[in-house]
Amino acid sequence: MRVLAAVLLLVPLVASCYVPDDFLVEVRINREGDFGLTYKGTLTWAPLWTDIAQGTLSEDEIAEKVENIRSDLVRYSGFKQVEHEGAGRFRVFYEATGHVEGDESYYFLRSNARVIAIISRADGLMIVRTHGITDDNKARLLAAGMDTRGKMRVATNANVLQHNAQDRQTGPGGFTYYDWTVRSVTDDAPRIVMAR
Repeated sequence: MRVLAAVLLLVPLVASCYVPDDFLVEVRINREGDFGLTYKGTLTWAPLWTDIAQGTLSEDEIAEKVENIRSDLVRYSGFKQVEHEGAGRFRVFYEATGHVEGDESYYFLRSNARVIAIISRADGLMIVRTHGITDDNKARLLAAGMDTRGKMRVATNANVLQHNAQDRQTGPGGFTYYDWTVRSVTDDAPRIVMAR
């Protein structure tokens, strides 16, 4: 009964989420809303990680799920590399450029599987943030043997109103670099708020 209870506690967290880890992220965004995003690291499909840890899948079922997840990722043109490392963990390299204005948003990966959000609001604010999760879900993630670690940089020439970066450096061309080192899923989610 305890095993079933532990599994059921993980279900809300792992129902449909990619867990980023061992990553280097750079978001370049100018005051006009033009952006570039680079992600190099791993993405773990939490449901598969959990199924493998619980031993509920055959090798054939694992192979089928791995191929389905790989196919899910490579349908996005920004993925230049997607390699399965085992246990539902994929080593990926992703690059994309775009533009946000008004009430537009860009999500890496997508709106229902957010790792990083670039948000533009009609009031002229732009926000770059990673997906925050509740304290309960952080505990569930750690209990499942997963964590989030990596480095993130936002480079911008926009007027920054608020940020929680650990380091800030002036760069060339009027750009400023905001840097975060994420040591655990329990760290505050990186966030920066800018005005156009």
